[in-house]
Parts: sequence; structure tokens; C-alpha cells
Amino acid sequence: MRPRTALAAVGSALLFAGGGGVAHAEDAGGGSLPVPGTAFSVSEDGDMVMECDGVVHRFDVHGSGELRVGDRLPGDQPTFAVSTDSEQLTGYEADLGTVTVSATGPIAGEFVAASAQRPFPAAESLAQDVTVTMEHSPCRGGQPAVYASKGGFPLLNTDLTAFPQRNAVYQLTDPVELGDVTDQSAAPFTLTGFVVTVDGVS
Repeated sequence: MRPRTALAAVGSALLFAGGGGVAHAEDAGGGSLPVPGTAFSVSEDGDMVMECDGVVHRFDVHGSGELRVGDRLPGDQPTFAVSTDSEQLTGYEADLGTVTVSATGPIAGEFVAASAQRPFPAAESLAQDVTVTMEHSPCRGGQPAVYASKGGFPLLNTDLTAFPQRNAVYQLTDPVELGDVTDQSAAPFTLTGFVVTVDGVS
């Protein structure tokens, strides 16, 4: 049997821990499981916290993304691959200037339903693999710079009430290092906070 992913384990623990969790799942509102092959757009409003050389920069970002439902995955709970095919967010911070966050390429996350009969509340990882472009990098003497994550990372929602998402909040659980794309020896940025509200729009 295929081992459950970390997301499936987290989702299961939070949704079904104890009798209260089971009651919550049974009382959840209606909804259906994701349909493989379905693609849709989402609007995104986020709050990012980035740190370089001990200085913290916090700013809002706004934009959109494209998500696609992949195959159903093996496991005891209904689990589907959901890929972030594209993403483009823009924000502004006084020291950094205009900041753009872009998806590096399609990357797969997961949707884990409570059960086939009562899918919600569900758990989902919104997959991220990003490039961050800024007008003024304090790590490079105020010069323009581009930073990128060194691999995929998830933003998690373990109480999803609808799919496609409706005002669903996803958040970073562990810091992510963003390396300087043009100078690997330069000081990296660390993404210490990333909270995104996602709303399916089509």
C-alpha cells in the first residue's frame, strides 16, 4: 500500500482526531469531490513576510493563479493531485519597491477529503515553487534582484469547506530559503510567513 503523504496524515489527524472531529466532518456543508482534468482560475490575496540580514519586510500581494485537478491517488481517504499551473502576484514594500511573485512552473499539491460521502471539511496543500523579483534588494545594496525557492513547498488549509475554493486561507508552516538567482554566493532571503486567501473565480 502506498504510504500516506504528510498532508494526508496532517489532514486526517486534524479532521478526525477524537469524536468531535468526526462530528464536525459529518456536520459539514455539501460539496463534491474534485473532478480529474478540471482546470480553473483563482484570485489570490496574500501577506508575505521575508527576512534578509536580520531585517524583516512585510507586505501584501495580490493577483491570480491557475489550478488543475490531476489523478486520484491511492490511499484510505479520497486524495487527488492538484497542481498550481501558474501564479502571478504583485505587491509593494517601502524598502523593496515593487515585488512580483511568480510560479516557476507547474507543481503538484494534494486535496485530501474527509470521506467519499462527506468530503468536507477537507485538507489541501496549495503547492508553491516561486521566483520573487524586487526593485531594491537590501541584500544587494539596494540593487534589483531575483530570488527563487530551491524546490516546492506547500501552503496548507486543513479546514477547506468547498472546492473550487471560496475565501479559503492557506498558510506557510515552515520557513523557506530563497536564493539569489544571479549570485549564488549572495545572502539569501528567508520567507518566514506567507498567508494567502484563495477564491475560485472560474
